[in-house]
Amino acid sequence: MHWAPVGVLHLPLKEGGQGLKCLYTQVRVFHLQALQRLFYSASSSAWSILAHAFLRRFQGLRYDRQLFYLCPRGFPRDLSGLPVFYQDLLRTWKLFLTARSVAATLGADLLTEPLLHNPQLRVQVAESRSVHQRLVLAEVTRVGDLLDYDRRDWLDPLTLARRMGLSSPRTSQRVLQEVKAALTPAARAYVNRALCEGATRPSSTPGPPDLSIGPLPCRSQQTPHPFTASRLHELQPVSFQIAPWKYLYTLTLHTLHVHTLVSRPDTKWRDLLPPLEGEQP
Repeated sequence: MHWAPVGVLHLPLKEGGQGLKCLYTQVRVFHLQALQRLFYSASSSAWSILAHAFLRRFQGLRYDRQLFYLCPRGFPRDLSGLPVFYQDLLRTWKLFLTARSVAATLGADLLTEPLLHNPQLRVQVAESRSVHQRLVLAEVTRVGDLLDYDRRDWLDPLTLARRMGLSSPRTSQRVLQEVKAALTPAARAYVNRALCEGATRPSSTPGPPDLSIGPLPCRSQQTPHPFTASRLHELQPVSFQIAPWKYLYTLTLHTLHVHTLVSRPDTKWRDLLPPLEGEQP
């Protein structure tokens, strides 16, 4: 008989656990619920206004909820520029697989679409660290920042190069080309129409995102045990806006304990429980 890992104690009884509440999991779920309020709250509470202000100041990106659209692989590891609570929000968010249903959405949100490390808007040249830094210093971090609202056209490559501190427009021209190529025909048509109609610079805060949340793919190749094993692979992504507490708790619990539940040795509990369907007693 082996000692069971702590994750087993927090599993529901029907999964071979003891049904104890995991306080660490509950804290993470509170973080997710705070993000639900930040994304979808109808009223602009004092807290949400303060949260947007903190997030927009991070790393000079001028993103607020757009920070949560960024690819985790390219996301800055140093979060010291944010208060601890907002660092925890971002760390919790990166535990899960999240996706938006529409890439570079139409309407005003398109102008606030992030240029940097955006998995739904591939701008390869902007992934370069030096180009990334120059774009941030030039305050060109969103699609709308590449537009010349006075000329009602895209920025001239030479003008963009000067703002980025470059002597040659080659890099800036590549940025513009890749952004235009990444946009759908409908999105490009919207930009052209907005420029013709005299669009103004986009607001900092986009509209509520259409996000889904689910488990990250499990990398373990080990065969899970029939009891007290992670059920992470059984959880399907759901709309984050309407995700209930029970789903968020189950998703977070299995995400936090997946490694211990998959890698743990079998125990004699198996002999005390009835066989699974189709299994020999």
